[in-house]
Amino acid sequence: MTTLDQINELRAELRNCFFTRDERAAAEAELAALIAQAQAENERFERDISTAIADLE
Repeated sequence: MTTLDQINELRAELRNCFFTRDERAAAEAELAALIAQAQAENERFERDISTAIADLE
């Protein structure tokens, strides 16, 4: 499962499921961590693409 899939699944659970206060806090923390991970993956991908394009020139 991709990071984006995990983010979407967790967002759906947060919207549609009942959680205790502690469970909701844990799920929101997990979501924040996944969003940060996705951002890092996107930045790494952009760097890799830039490097590949520079190598072609």
